[in-house]
Amino acid sequence: MAKTQTIQPGYCVAVHLEPETAPDNCYIGMVEIADEHGILINLVHWDDKLDMLGGYTESLFVPWANIRSMLISTEKQPTRRFMTDRARKWQNRIESMHTGAGVRVPQKKKEKAKS
Repeated sequence: MAKTQTIQPGYCVAVHLEPETAPDNCYIGMVEIADEHGILINLVHWDDKLDMLGGYTESLFVPWANIRSMLISTEKQPTRRFMTDRARKWQNRIESMHTGAGVRVPQKKKEKAKS
């Protein structure tokens, strides 16, 4: 029960997942629901052209057993700074840990060249 008392709806999180849980190793979003089963987060869309937060997209549910670690920003901390700076840097470090350690990271399929 301590998990659901620590993480509340409205908190911003960067969630580091166990390998092979989802296509990416780390997701950033805002907590919608946290209960005894896991956490539902509304994922953040990052606008690469503007290099800024573009809003929220779909939601992702992750069971507690599939979470390795989380970076959390409570309602007392600046959301924008967390989302645009701290969480993105943390996500990049998580991804580099997995690619540097020889852990399989899903990649886009390459199309075969047509003759």
